[in-house]
Amino acid sequence: MAISNKQPVTLVQGPPITDIFTPFDMALACLKGQVRNDVTFSVGAILDQTGKDVVTNGGSGKMVTQGAGDMVQSALFQAGVTLLNRRDPRIIESEARWGIRDARQIKSSDYYVTGSINSLDFIPGGGFDVQVGGVGPSYSQTRIIVGLDLALTDTKTSKVVANVSLQKQIAAQDYGINAGRFAGHTLLNIQLGKGEREATNFALRQMLNFATFDLLTQVIPPATYESCRAQIPKEFGSLNLTRGSVALYKYQQDKLNASNNATATADNVLAQNKASVPASTSLNEQKHSDNPKSINQPSKDTLPPRQKESELIQNPDGDTGPSKEDIVKYISLQHSPSSVSKPVQNTKSASIKKQSTTSDSDQKKDKPLTVEGLNPDTTENYWMVQDPS
Repeated sequence: MAISNKQPVTLVQGPPITDIFTPFDMALACLKGQVRNDVTFSVGAILDQTGKDVVTNGGSGKMVTQGAGDMVQSALFQAGVTLLNRRDPRIIESEARWGIRDARQIKSSDYYVTGSINSLDFIPGGGFDVQVGGVGPSYSQTRIIVGLDLALTDTKTSKVVANVSLQKQIAAQDYGINAGRFAGHTLLNIQLGKGEREATNFALRQMLNFATFDLLTQVIPPATYESCRAQIPKEFGSLNLTRGSVALYKYQQDKLNASNNATATADNVLAQNKASVPASTSLNEQKHSDNPKSINQPSKDTLPPRQKESELIQNPDGDTGPSKEDIVKYISLQHSPSSVSKPVQNTKSASIKKQSTTSDSDQKKDKPLTVEGLNPDTTENYWMVQDPS
C-alpha cells in the first residue's frame, strides 16, 4: 500500500520464473532422431468441449485451458519432429492475398493432430470434523476427473493413423484444527487449516504431453521407443490399452520368449555334449583330480602295453614261452661238446623253474646272462657272420 496516490505501489516479487517441466519431457526428448525428418506434422484445433464455466468475484471464465493446441505443438517440437505452424494461418493467407508470398512455396503437412478436452466431472468427496470440548481436527477431500482425446490424421487420405484417450483424477484436500473456548465472558475461536489441490491446467499439460508421446509411438516400431517409454515414471502415468502400449508389450514378450528359447537350446547342446563323453573319460578325470601328478611325469596308462603289470595284456594266450636269455643259453649249450646229448626238455624245465622263482628272475635282470659267460668259444661263431672264403 502506498502512502500517497502520487507514489507507485511496490510490487510483490514472488518465486522466480522458470521453464515448464513435466515428468514426460525426458521421454519426448528421447524420441529425437527416431522419426523421419522428411515427415511433417502440424496441430489443428484442440478445443474445450467440457461446457464448464466458472464464476468468481473477478468475473467468469472457462474451467480448463483454451490453449491445448499450443501445448501439443510444444510437445511435438520437443520430440524433434519436423513441425509446421498451422495454429494461426491468417498471416500466411494475408500475404498470399497481397501477392507478396507464393502459396505454392508453403510446405504441406503429412500428419496433423486434432482433439478435444471433453470431460470434467466432480466426484463427491468426504471428510470429518471432530471436536471434544470445543477442540478437534477437520478434514475434507474432493476429486475431479478430466479426460481428453487426441488423434493423428494422414493429411493425404484423412485416415486416422493413431488415437489416444486419457483421463486423470485431480485431487484436492483440506485439513485443519478448530479450537473454541470461553475466557470469562469472552469466546475465543481459533481455526488453523491448509488446502492442497493439483493445478488443473498443469495437470492438463502433463496429459497432453503424454498423449503426444503415445501418438508418435503408434507410428514407429516398438524397438525404437522401448527405452524412451522406460523413462516415464510409473507414478506419473501408465498406459496399457493404447496401440503403442499393446505393440510394446507384444515386442517385449517376443523378445523374452526368444531369450528363453536360446537359453533352452544352449542347455540342450550342453547336455548332449556331456552325454557324448565316454564314462572312462569321466573316471580318468576324477582319478587325476583325486591324485594330481606332474605333467612331466608319464602316466601308467600311457605306457606301451608291454610295460603294463597285467599278464593278460602282456600275453593274452597265457603262454609265457622261453625268454631271450634261455634261447642264448640253449644255443650256447648246443655248440658245447659236453652238452650235445642233453635233450631240449632240460632247457624248458630250467626256463619254467626260472619263471616260478621271482627272486632269481630279478637277480638275472640285474645281471644279464651273456653268451661270453656261457661259452666264450662259440661267441664269434654266433654273433658274427662267417667269411665264405
